[in-house]
Amino acid sequence: MNGETDDLKALLSGVNRKDPSYWKLLYSRYYAALCSFVARMLNHESEEVEDLVQDVFLAVWNSQREFGNINEMTNYLYRACYNNTLLYIRNHNIRNTILATLMDESSPETQEELYAIAVQEELIRQLHFYIRQLPAEQRRIMQLRIEGHSWNEIAETMHVSINTVKTQKQRSYKFLREHLSKTSLYLLILLDCCHPF
Repeated sequence: MNGETDDLKALLSGVNRKDPSYWKLLYSRYYAALCSFVARMLNHESEEVEDLVQDVFLAVWNSQREFGNINEMTNYLYRACYNNTLLYIRNHNIRNTILATLMDESSPETQEELYAIAVQEELIRQLHFYIRQLPAEQRRIMQLRIEGHSWNEIAETMHVSINTVKTQKQRSYKFLREHLSKTSLYLLILLDCCHPF
């Protein structure tokens, strides 16, 4: 836990200092997820997605803004991409139906819901990132769990005892608890609620 906390503090400090090496890490950590978010807003019908996300990174780089914590930074990046994309839609008048959908309060994907989707995608990205850090057997168990398999089904699929699965589950959850943000842990809780033993 302390190692992960130290890594995040170092990243935040490096970003605030405009350290290029930490900005590369920031870019690799957020770029793909932010592009996915912007593409969703544009219904995947614009070639400007990467430019819109890069503009946000550039604006932060050129600004004097400093972030107090990782959650504040994550929140800011998604909000900035949202606002940047909305301005792009307005200024270029692309796909009037997209703008109408975004501005229509009766739409199932209102502005706040789109932002909530972005946050959810970030949590899922974090979960998958740390699952990939698990040892092979634990990683396989967690991947099967995410696919919706019960613990008993996982034991059968992997040809191991249910006790082995439970032990590996406990080790996996311990690792993930130490590395994931508190909010991301709700995803693990939901998995257990939806698919108990």
